[in-house]
Amino acid sequence: MASTGIPKEPKLYGSSEFIKGNVRWCLWLDTDNARNTVESIPDIKRRIGNVKKFREQSKDSGTKKLAEKPHQFREMREAVRELLLISRVSSERRAYIPMGILDKQCVVADAQVIYDPPTWIFSVVSSRMHMTWVRAVAGRLETRIRYSSSLCYNTFPFPDISAKQKEKLEEHVFAVLDEREKHPEKTMAQLYDPDKMPAGLRQAHHDMDIAIEQCYRAKPFSSDEERLEYLFTLYEAMIAAEKKRG
Repeated sequence: MASTGIPKEPKLYGSSEFIKGNVRWCLWLDTDNARNTVESIPDIKRRIGNVKKFREQSKDSGTKKLAEKPHQFREMREAVRELLLISRVSSERRAYIPMGILDKQCVVADAQVIYDPPTWIFSVVSSRMHMTWVRAVAGRLETRIRYSSSLCYNTFPFPDISAKQKEKLEEHVFAVLDEREKHPEKTMAQLYDPDKMPAGLRQAHHDMDIAIEQCYRAKPFSSDEERLEYLFTLYEAMIAAEKKRG
């Protein structure tokens, strides 16, 4: 969404909207001119005023500073091509955390997002290897998995992936996305219900899981316990290497 000074009305996605298939919209006011345009509408002006008051009354210094820009989101980052949404909270029953590639015009709030990632990244964070790691290190909201970039993504030991492997992984990504599109009537919650997941989607994920694991080693893993042990060994090596550099 290049800055034009004109108010924009993009789709707004949070974890709940993405998983349940609800559609919301927001005003994206990236300049003061855009704010001036919409403040001619009393209801919008009132809402901006309420945000300003809420932020001014916050005990958090960062939130207080944001009161200077009450018409804007906390984060004003925009994608050039597309963005990858990772649901922040997901049922522990799901084999995979629902995530998806969204158009650059979309705005994400209350979810983790990677801006303009290479396509193959989707295969890594959607993989069983990553989910095994997430289940071990992520926080919890009641019993549900609470995904965070600091605990889950930044600590995850990525494998060394060759250019040829990346091309293959991208094929698996598109295969998963194609299987999803075969069920336009289903929400992400329905697609990733462990009892109702379509067979084709389940197989596409399984094939992608194998491709990811082959990036780590040729010998197949026999269990999640073995996967986790292998990942923690890599993590320890990663931390040791960082200490040497530091």
